[in-house]
Amino acid sequence: MAEIVLAVAVFLLTVAVVGLFAMMGELASRVPAAEDEPDAAAPPQPLPDAVLGAEAAGWPAEIAHLSEAEHAALVVLSPVCTTCRRIASGATGPLRIPAPASGVMVSSPSERRGVEFVDEHPMLREYPVALDVEGSWLTGNFGVDVSPSVLIFERGRLRSVHTFTSVAALTQLSTVHNHHEEEEFSARKPAKA
Repeated sequence: MAEIVLAVAVFLLTVAVVGLFAMMGELASRVPAAEDEPDAAAPPQPLPDAVLGAEAAGWPAEIAHLSEAEHAALVVLSPVCTTCRRIASGATGPLRIPAPASGVMVSSPSERRGVEFVDEHPMLREYPVALDVEGSWLTGNFGVDVSPSVLIFERGRLRSVHTFTSVAALTQLSTVHNHHEEEEFSARKPAKA
């Protein structure tokens, strides 16, 4: 009888160990390897599906000031995005949004997860933060469903949208827009006679 109990116990332990290794393998496959991490030096990339020139009919109260600003930037992060978590945690540097008026939009599957994400990353609270449950405000007004991304507004009208992989890449966007604005200004400026 003892042999049967011992055999069953060994069998159950073997099954448990095999199951444990299978779970560890599954978890390891979900954690990006160092070479799978996004290139922090990669420049911001434009999102071609965004509806440039669009204006939102209404703005969340927390970021409503962006609709009236001459130039504004809205950074979009999500709790389901690994790169967003790295940016929000400060792993790529302190969050600095390159615009005189700025805010953060947390696009989340639920309000609870969005609030938890903001609570876990206090650096985000340095800016006005609004929640966009299921991304309905972003997709409905601007056709944006990618995070992390940054939406650039001019007097409430969407001027450009870029995705980025680090704070350094986000700050590169400032240089891009300043250079673009200088080109536009030079083109509008009358030639001297």
